[in-house]
Amino acid sequence: MILELFLCTVLFCAALGPILALSGRFRLGTRRTAGAIAALWLGVSILIVAAAFLWTGPAVTREAFATNRPIQRPTGNYVGSGACRNCHPHNHSTWHDSYHRTMTQVASDESVIGDFNNVELTGKDLHVRLFRQGKQFLAELDMRNPDFSETYQVVMTTGSHNRQAYWLSTSKARELMILPYMYLKADKKWIPRHSGYINPMCLQERPELAVLKGDFGRWSTVCIKCHATHGRSEPLLDQAESRSPNATGTQAVEFGISCEACHGPGAEHVRVNQDPLRRYRQHLADEPDLTIVNPARLPHDRSSEVCGQCHAVIFHRTDEAEKNWRQKGYTYRPGGNLHADPIQFIMRGRLDLMPPDRPRDAPNPAEDGSFWSDGMIRCSGREYNGLLDTPCFQRGKMSCLSCHQMHQAKDDPRKRKEWADDQLKFGMEGNRACLQCHEQFKNADRLTRHTHHAGDSTGSLCYNCHMPFTTYGIMKAIRSHQIDSPSVKTSLATGRPNACNQCHLDKTLAWTAQRLASWYKIPAPKLAKDEQQIAASILWTLRGDAGQRALMAWSFGWDDALAASGNHWQAPYLAQLLDDRYDAVRYIAERSLKRLPGFREFTYNFVGPPDQRAAASQRARQTWADLPKSAPQDFPPHVLIDKQGRIREGDFQRLWKNRDDRPMAINE
Repeated sequence: MILELFLCTVLFCAALGPILALSGRFRLGTRRTAGAIAALWLGVSILIVAAAFLWTGPAVTREAFATNRPIQRPTGNYVGSGACRNCHPHNHSTWHDSYHRTMTQVASDESVIGDFNNVELTGKDLHVRLFRQGKQFLAELDMRNPDFSETYQVVMTTGSHNRQAYWLSTSKARELMILPYMYLKADKKWIPRHSGYINPMCLQERPELAVLKGDFGRWSTVCIKCHATHGRSEPLLDQAESRSPNATGTQAVEFGISCEACHGPGAEHVRVNQDPLRRYRQHLADEPDLTIVNPARLPHDRSSEVCGQCHAVIFHRTDEAEKNWRQKGYTYRPGGNLHADPIQFIMRGRLDLMPPDRPRDAPNPAEDGSFWSDGMIRCSGREYNGLLDTPCFQRGKMSCLSCHQMHQAKDDPRKRKEWADDQLKFGMEGNRACLQCHEQFKNADRLTRHTHHAGDSTGSLCYNCHMPFTTYGIMKAIRSHQIDSPSVKTSLATGRPNACNQCHLDKTLAWTAQRLASWYKIPAPKLAKDEQQIAASILWTLRGDAGQRALMAWSFGWDDALAASGNHWQAPYLAQLLDDRYDAVRYIAERSLKRLPGFREFTYNFVGPPDQRAAASQRARQTWADLPKSAPQDFPPHVLIDKQGRIREGDFQRLWKNRDDRPMAINE
């Protein structure tokens, strides 16, 4: 590339003399003109070559100066994303604007989105003051029982799309401590870290202390695996480095998910393509460059495994394998067979789905909150697990890249930020995604005969029926990535909401069973009295586990569901969830409640003391009771509201007292 720039500069300058001569400003052949052109050649060439060297320099350095945090260090065959920028400017630019790049960053004015303007956060056992000194972001932690006070520097951030976590330096550079608060981007506010997850940690007597202890060193044992490129927890340093006072243990090629995470190490690719003739031959031949991996050219299963190296439930095969990872990083490289990797093992949702060589100490997925009881994944960030059990993947050619793209297309009319939200290909928000293969439903009449909904309604949107919001993560419901069909039988067996009842919140399981039997000849299962007489959404809200309650709290604020089932009866159920044991459930309930008529200005602190939360729950119910009611017959018959518009308190309390309140962890 440097040679090409130099040659282009020479040609430009060579042509400049005749052009100026034709303009009449200079006469060719004079010594002054020749000297001016020669100087121009030399000066411009030097400037362009120097700029090119700077532009194509590595994205990260050895960072020998960083003594209080992990470092970024391209090693082995890795070269860093900076080496990609000059030849692939568009791809580099779109990656740079993606949330993959900003997954983990060094703390700076550009990366920190939280408010550090002398903010004070007070919890039960911990008082935190967040402030700045020059370019440093600092956190002062005052602990009670035992008394402890210390100020730490924020050295790294994780997350930038929905929320952001902050890593604090400690006396050991490789062992970071996580700030026990996180920042919510949309809400522009701080919340306790334990409140952002469905995890028993929030049920502990002293959750803030549990966060400090339980997550100490978490970066080097968990987060670095996927939130950085080729991370190594305890890499082996060469002899010179081990003697350096700046030596640190935890390293990564780059923080965040960079080019080589998906395309593989790029050293050989960069080396051979220094030859411009090779590059142009390669471009004109339109053949794959074997020195680098392009996931779009891989078979659909190998392509999806590139995403699966992070977007899956992963477990180490053996203690020795984990030790090897700590020192050398993962051995999997894009294009390889992820399932044959000697270090990591892809957990499946049921024991019978796992191969005989599964790790001896692998947890039973039936006891893991990450899966529904039938094996479907229920936590976010593990979409590859859903894809693995999808018939379109197993018997077809569906892959992650069927709908998503890691680089925005040049002809995509959307703004970069809109594309980056989910990195969907243009048009994949609608039925186009499914019509790529199911072309028969391009016919509008055939589509409506299949869906039994109007063609322009949300009931005819393929996603809503076959990828419902049954996955939980980042304090909201997320679409399942295991494509299946609504089933009352499955809902009964697993507790997982089905697409019909998640949209038609006012309908019973019996109603859904009758429709599925009539429309698709699916046998209706035997149902208990409650399933016949009480809306399924209410059963999941009042009787369900913390994950089900979170999904229903979100569904009660979902526009599509409110359009299908009305928005005038859900408030009492959201009010009840304002006093849920799990902080995240309370947060989601408040957000949905404020979307209902009469509650836009409702005030509530979801992490307030229990007595305040209980009072807010009662206040919300009273607010709903005081709202002007339409005719009593407008209340759906199955939502536990009588003809006078009053809650059927006996059934309401009976269901709530029988809720599944076992400690639960959904590991995002």
